Amino acid sequence: MITILVACGSGVATSTLAADEVKSVCAEYGISQYKINKCSMSELPSELQHADVVLTTNNYKGDMGKPHMSVAGFITGINEGVLRKKLGELLTELTRK
Repeated sequence: MITILVACGSGVATSTLAADEVKSVCAEYGISQYKINKCSMSELPSELQHADVVLTTNNYKGDMGKPHMSVAGFITGINEGVLRKKLGELLTELTRK
């Protein structure tokens, strides 16, 4: 079971859109053992300890000590295909650990 943390500005709107895309990527890559949590960017430091991978819709500077990926493309639609592939590969790799 991997825990995916999706963070956006408020922890509500864009993280929900991104989380829906993450679910779609998981289905596409045959990943069924996952849990998605959402939070705001300000909650991110305290939520990190509960996550295996962190996905953000905003730019985040700093070391998280966990795999991190920007998923802003799910919101903007820019390079979404490339983003889906990179995310699918990352999540597949994490499920093998």
